[in-house]
Amino acid sequence: MLAVLAVLAWQTLTVRVNYQGNWTGLFRIGSQANLPDALAQGAFRNPDPNGYDGQYYLILAHDPLLRHGGAAYLDVPLLRARRILVPAAAWVLAAGRPRFIGGAYVLVILAFIFAGTYWLSLIFRSQGRNPAWGLCFLAVPPVLIAVDSMTIDVALAALAAGFAWHLTTRRVAALWLILAAAGLVRETGLLLAAACALASIYQKDWRKATLWATSALPALCWYGYLHAVLPVAGALQPVVPIWMIPNLKLGILLRVFQPLPYPKFSALLRTALRILDELALGSMIAAAVLAMARLRYVRAAAQKIALVLFVLLMLVITAKGFWSSAYSFSRPFAPLFVLLLAGDRPRIALLLSLLVDMRVLVEFQSQVLRIFERLVP
Repeated sequence: MLAVLAVLAWQTLTVRVNYQGNWTGLFRIGSQANLPDALAQGAFRNPDPNGYDGQYYLILAHDPLLRHGGAAYLDVPLLRARRILVPAAAWVLAAGRPRFIGGAYVLVILAFIFAGTYWLSLIFRSQGRNPAWGLCFLAVPPVLIAVDSMTIDVALAALAAGFAWHLTTRRVAALWLILAAAGLVRETGLLLAAACALASIYQKDWRKATLWATSALPALCWYGYLHAVLPVAGALQPVVPIWMIPNLKLGILLRVFQPLPYPKFSALLRTALRILDELALGSMIAAAVLAMARLRYVRAAAQKIALVLFVLLMLVITAKGFWSSAYSFSRPFAPLFVLLLAGDRPRIALLLSLLVDMRVLVEFQSQVLRIFERLVP
């Protein structure tokens, strides 16, 4: 509850000061974004003409089955619509009433923050640590980003904590539901189901392997539905993003050695941003190294395999452009950060998260400055 109240306090403050009391400001709706009529009326427009990803999930929450033309307002319909769990949960909570969907979406995000902090606290308590360590969940970079812009990756971070906890309790039904939900949050959530299935195959437990494999069926069925209902042009979009096509490049290292130029900023600010970028990229690499170095100390086979799969994911993201912004590139790796926190070196994992957070928090600066201007005479 402390985690939820802390997040809600910040959001209430920034909404009042920076978004004129309009909670849709949290979704970063672009000034030039094309919106459905039900959403356009009363939406707070961000000065950035393009906005950010949260706006598309809010659009999807107003039309989760894409039966009312919602796909036309999504930048990449097939990709966005696959990530249905958070928008659909908001639609269900609001009973489909458009005027309540934005508020319901915020409550869904807060619910996942509660769940992630709670499960992480249980993990720390089982390790003999103070349960207050669970508040480290708020330091996971994708969680911080979701607080600021309503992206859906906080749900996958929470489910990763639930995944780690239920591997220790061996509650099969609860773990199956977590795996099924993770696949519906975003595609990378399917790696958790794959980890459980591969662990069972390694242990020659074919019944369990089949059971864990079935947890991917809800996501696969949803993908099939999308291909059936989306227009042909939308349905023919690439199934795998182009930044994940394997080749001989290692995108993260290319970005490390070729930092962004930031030509519009002063020399001092440009240097500071480059340092923070390098720290964030270095922390991502260090997280992968930590995961591999401590692998033998992880008890659950499925958790070991999940760590390996997310490190492999980092290796196959070969496009340098993907690694340009910590606000963006850290989000698919929410489970990696959480599983490291749940491991035997939480202090190191927390430090790596905080180093990425330093770059993420730069995006909060305009909000914080306006708040200080309002509060300080």
